[in-house]
Amino acid sequence: MEISAGSMGLLFKNYQSVFNEALQSAQSHYKDVAMIVPSKTSAEVYGFLEKLPGMREWVGSRVINQLGANGFTIVNRDWEQTIELDRNDIEDDRYGLFAPLVRDMAVSGSSHPDELIFSLLGDGFTTKCYDGKSFFDTSHPVSIGDAKKGTYSNIFGSGKFAPWFLLDCSRPLRPLIFQERRKLQFVQKASPQDDNVFFDKRFLYGADARYNAGFGLPQLAFACTDPLTPYNYSVVRAAMMSQRAENGRPLGIRPTHLVTVPGNESAALRILRSETIEATTNEWAASATPIITQYLLGATGATAAWENVADFLNPNASYAAGSGTTADGKPPASTNG
Repeated sequence: MEISAGSMGLLFKNYQSVFNEALQSAQSHYKDVAMIVPSKTSAEVYGFLEKLPGMREWVGSRVINQLGANGFTIVNRDWEQTIELDRNDIEDDRYGLFAPLVRDMAVSGSSHPDELIFSLLGDGFTTKCYDGKSFFDTSHPVSIGDAKKGTYSNIFGSGKFAPWFLLDCSRPLRPLIFQERRKLQFVQKASPQDDNVFFDKRFLYGADARYNAGFGLPQLAFACTDPLTPYNYSVVRAAMMSQRAENGRPLGIRPTHLVTVPGNESAALRILRSETIEATTNEWAASATPIITQYLLGATGATAAWENVADFLNPNASYAAGSGTTADGKPPASTNG
């Protein structure tokens, strides 16, 4: 292909079409669990309600629910990835070989919000949220301004097993925030007059975006680091649904999603999709939507136990992800238990 401004413009449009098509078809889960917030500046300040408000009988003056003083800021971050094409490859009509790279760039870019959101969720055991406590903590204040109102916990477990999480994503306010300043876009630096072309005969194509993630309301997310079993699922679910406001009113929280690591996939699917468990009716079938994501393993606090494969029939046992298959089809020696 002859190198000219016109031919390079056509090539960019072709790659851009490939990129956009791949972007539209790529799968992700962050929109299922996060509140999407458009951003207009370099950072956004969030002043959350200290409690989830509800309707009340109007007797006397209105009761005004004010934003709490314990707000927090999410600063937008820049993200990019770039590939280069040699001028000789374009001249020799080999540019079609690079279309899969452009397509993969779109897939990688579309999955990055998942990586950001779910690694943040996994770091909720140590990362603080708006009330000054870790997002998953045993002593969240019911009222930040009144210690007499007591505390609540949104974490269960011994910490010895891979974590799983119940989230309520049924309402506009959600447990996680995805703040978007600029959507993912395909760009180029491929003019024949550009320095990278003139000096090094390299044409550059890339994708970039601007966004960040943060925690929302901890009442909408519960974590457990004990085995994912029907009993443990029922306990965490009941505790989450039983939360009350400081005036005693039930918060109306309903878990909609179960998020966990690949090693818990079998247990999660049995609980949420099997009609029977151990020859009895499974009352938890379809009670939540499972999200199995490897991006939890990207949390800075992830341990080797997070990569273990759970044994649904023997909850105290788990097996290293790299154990491999066995000739008899039975689990190998347990890592735990």
